[in-house]
Amino acid sequence: MSGPRPTVSWNIVGGCNYRCTYCVQKHMPGIGGPTDAQLEAALATLTALPGSWEFKISGGEPFLLKRLPEVAQRLAAAGHKVSLLTNLSAPLRVLSTFIEAAGEQLRTFSCSLHREEVEEAVFFEKAQAVQEMLARWPRATFVVNSVVVPGQVPAVSGSRERFEEAGIKFYPQLMRVNGKPAEYGWLDRWRIDRAFGDMVSPSQMNRGYQLKGRLCHAGSKYFIIHPKGDAFSCYPGKRFGDGHLGNVFDGTLKLWEAPRPCRYEVCPCTVPQNRGIIEGFGKAAGDEAHAF
Repeated sequence: MSGPRPTVSWNIVGGCNYRCTYCVQKHMPGIGGPTDAQLEAALATLTALPGSWEFKISGGEPFLLKRLPEVAQRLAAAGHKVSLLTNLSAPLRVLSTFIEAAGEQLRTFSCSLHREEVEEAVFFEKAQAVQEMLARWPRATFVVNSVVVPGQVPAVSGSRERFEEAGIKFYPQLMRVNGKPAEYGWLDRWRIDRAFGDMVSPSQMNRGYQLKGRLCHAGSKYFIIHPKGDAFSCYPGKRFGDGHLGNVFDGTLKLWEAPRPCRYEVCPCTVPQNRGIIEGFGKAAGDEAHAF
């Protein structure tokens, strides 16, 4: 397979049970999950997308949607692939139900370590249990993410060592503020280079790349869905308001027909970067060993 791999980033709920100070997809007061009717409408639209798409489901915290395993099962039954980003706070039995529902169509199971909300030792033990659950699905990959908060570089570096020693892929993400990389002092920058200097590609670390002018398939082979059902070409397309593609709840979704040059100063999300959406950048579309 060559070229871009069709992918949807579906922020399926707006609510979250965590209140992390640095979060870019934080709890949205008053915006919960879809109603049953809205979810049915969205699934009717999305399962009918031509070909096989990968659905990267996140939130908020996606497991606040009780029907999440059903969503995974129905997308998989339609021939689409399923990936997930969660804070791993759901009970193991619920996580297991989701994994089994996605089955052989499960691709990346990604979970975020948030030290403001959970003890790392507790999270680590749970992550090991999920790793065992995923063992029967050889095409599924397991990734632990962690935001590199200014002043906390040594803690994230220590986490990398711990998870990698356990055979778990660790994916650090530079903190962002309003879509742009956060400012790090000289000591933090030195520590980041020392701890993560070997992680130079978007499949290894999210550094907030500048890709303006590159030909991008966002809007045609990649799009995002807001909890209210509105679809956009990408996260900057939503932020600046020029990437609206319709709404999956009312059936007005209409994708662009061809790639366009990127118009934005920073590409903050590695999902399209790692799936061949930006031409000449990131991993080849056929390489499924990617991260969020």
